[in-house]
Amino acid sequence: MNSPNTQDVIGSSTTQTNSKPSSLERMLSVLDLFTEEATVWSVEGICDAMGYTRSTAYRYTKELADAGLLFQVEQGRYTLGARIIQWDRQLRLSDPLVRAAKLLEPELSASVNVAWLICGLFKDQVICVEQFGGVGRQVSYSRGTPRPLLKGATSKAILAFLPNRQLMQIFVNYSEEIKSANLGSNWDEFKKSLRVIRQKGYAVTKAEVDEGVFGLAAPIFNPDGKVIGSLSSVQPIEDYDDTGIAAEAERIIGLAYRISREYERLVR
Repeated sequence: MNSPNTQDVIGSSTTQTNSKPSSLERMLSVLDLFTEEATVWSVEGICDAMGYTRSTAYRYTKELADAGLLFQVEQGRYTLGARIIQWDRQLRLSDPLVRAAKLLEPELSASVNVAWLICGLFKDQVICVEQFGGVGRQVSYSRGTPRPLLKGATSKAILAFLPNRQLMQIFVNYSEEIKSANLGSNWDEFKKSLRVIRQKGYAVTKAEVDEGVFGLAAPIFNPDGKVIGSLSSVQPIEDYDDTGIAAEAERIIGLAYRISREYERLVR
């Protein structure tokens, strides 16, 4: 069985095929090498990391640099290019999920010691697309950050509403990860865990992703009723109150519903 990084869970992974990646996919995958820990890459390093020949790596880096997706900082060494910044701005202005969430910005930003996160499901990852407010401590959520799909309220609120066939494929591929996330040791237990979340309409977790905080999240849907993301609140764990969680959950379900309706208005 595969043992992937738990941040990379579904999407293309749930529809695995034996087809080889296209030349375009291979070229664009070079961009995935650039991280906070590895901001500059040499052609030789790309060859070693990706298993490409030098001629292929040189061709890919040249084409990516010509397109503005890479920037040559010195001979044979590259960092991400300015076109990505332009695209990020375009996404902020045009992404219907971000635009729909902006409707609630004044209300959410007024919350004290609460970080509000809007995350979307993009192929094989849950990614934070917008954030309002703050929790007064360091958390790992920020725009562009991929999240584990099997841990945290943000992702579980999405997972619980995925189609049954997709959930079956996730279970087949990642049963050990599901077990370690306390979502069940077999298919029936996995379904039962998600059914509880689905029936409630929200997910709540304590310190599953970041220490010292708890998360509460509700799903966001597109006009076809397909889950596309979630709205979640992150708060200090000392503020958790069993007696008040139901009222908080009702509020976040209502807020997520408003985002879903605004999303529908924007895409139609």
